[in-house]
Amino acid sequence: MKPVCRLLAGLGLSVITTTAFAAVECKPVAAGEAYVSFLTSPGKISPYDGTCWVNDITVTTHDGLKLTANVFLPKITSAGQKFPTIIMVNSWVMPEWEYIGQAQRLAKDGYIVIEYASRGWWKSEGLVGTASPDDTRDVSSVVDYVGANLPSDMNNLAISGISYGAGISLLGLAREPRIKTAAALSGWGSLVDELYYQDTPDLASTTLLVGTAPITGKIPDELNQISADLKNPDTTPQRVLEIKAWADLRSPLSEVAKINARRAPVFYSKNYQDDMFTPNSSLKMFSQLQGPKKMLLNKGWHAATELPGALLGIDNYQYEQVHRWFDYWLKGKDNGIMNEPQVDMEIENKSGRERLASWPAPNVATQTLNIAPRGKIRWDWNCFCAKGDVGYLQSAVSSDAAVDSINNSLDTVANSGIPVLGNLLEGFGAPPLAWMPAVLRDHGVVYNGKALSSELKLRGMPKVQMHVKPTGPRAQVVAYLYDVDALGWGKLITHGVRSLHWATPGQTISFPVEMDMAAYNVPAGHHLTLVVDTRDARYAKPSDGWFGVDLMFSAEQKSTLSIPYIN
Repeated sequence: MKPVCRLLAGLGLSVITTTAFAAVECKPVAAGEAYVSFLTSPGKISPYDGTCWVNDITVTTHDGLKLTANVFLPKITSAGQKFPTIIMVNSWVMPEWEYIGQAQRLAKDGYIVIEYASRGWWKSEGLVGTASPDDTRDVSSVVDYVGANLPSDMNNLAISGISYGAGISLLGLAREPRIKTAAALSGWGSLVDELYYQDTPDLASTTLLVGTAPITGKIPDELNQISADLKNPDTTPQRVLEIKAWADLRSPLSEVAKINARRAPVFYSKNYQDDMFTPNSSLKMFSQLQGPKKMLLNKGWHAATELPGALLGIDNYQYEQVHRWFDYWLKGKDNGIMNEPQVDMEIENKSGRERLASWPAPNVATQTLNIAPRGKIRWDWNCFCAKGDVGYLQSAVSSDAAVDSINNSLDTVANSGIPVLGNLLEGFGAPPLAWMPAVLRDHGVVYNGKALSSELKLRGMPKVQMHVKPTGPRAQVVAYLYDVDALGWGKLITHGVRSLHWATPGQTISFPVEMDMAAYNVPAGHHLTLVVDTRDARYAKPSDGWFGVDLMFSAEQKSTLSIPYIN
């Protein structure tokens, strides 16, 4: 491994050398030499704060590859001084200097920060491993490098990253015992769920990830083949199992037992509108962790809330909490973070944050609404009104025997928004809108609830339990939950999708659909509406041809909508 730094005591102090640390030099700024910033003067000690940034470092992996890295050193005031150290792992497509702004802030506060680009990205050698076992072995190589070349306190070592770097950070925490804690931002719990949740490939995210990868990455043929197979409706069941096994190997959720074995502390930050890595699987993992833990839930798309604080070092709530977490676990500062509730969440359509003791939270209850069928167009003499245009969400159990039939020949106005753009806008308070009367009867069903007498504080993942009879082996059902006003205009709260690929045509099956995590306050006077249809631009179609779905209702086949809410 190439050595890093001869460490200097600080401006005006003599060179400090130790046999443990070989040296690429950090030099004082010479008399008359201009110092503008660490970027223009790499390897120079800042005359303002004593920090030093060293670029173009090389870390050698277990299999001989060279990874590119940089390091930010704090001000050193005495020989033999040791510092808590944070390893930061790049995001998908991003370079090793992705966290440079935050690294500077941490260095000013007495941390060593080493950033590196994972194998296959930018100047790092090899092929992209997509959080493979080789990637996590590379984490151990970086830890070895830190111990051999930096004045690090190896008892206080952390790892952190956004997105791809978050996943590798959690896997590294599970498999590398020298790492004390991890901070994972916009990462994933189960890669199986993110790629193929409820048997539905995420077309938009897969296309974005694999499509952008060649910009800065060296992509293996395997990844392109997986992407193609996920999008192909004719992919065999055996191939799907192979892809799931590949993804499971890259899932921190599968490594929970290793993290729990030493009760390693874990910090999360997740965003509601992150369609790439939804909060659901991370919350599932969070609920299984037995050691110290913290979860932030924020408005915004994938990495949107965290990246400005990482790259630019600007004031940022998420990184302020990460910094507090590191101060507690790596410096022993009693700053109160461990006395606070474990879950710290924004409300999507309100300002401010709310805190829950844990997840699942003891004060979150579940309201179960029964779904009454739309049925055929008919005249009801009881209400002296026409029925059959909509179904209902109601507290009473419906024993009506009916079939609500839909097909995929056209989409409806219900949708999760334009992929990526819609999520970005939703994070800024502009969710997708739809006018409920415009939902086409043959292609979707509207189920309306009653107007709320008081505000409903929805917190969690709503679930729909249906019974469906597909006309063929392939089908897809998308469930949308809306906050609807008196004029029928609905704001999308959340949604979920499930697909069938090898069903028995004409056979009725139980059909649960879990929706994405939401924290949303539905105002008094508005009502909940569930819309069910068969298409959404975000997801891969199970078939290029026509299919129909019958939603079955009877006394024995009850359908429900479960709403988690603050009790």
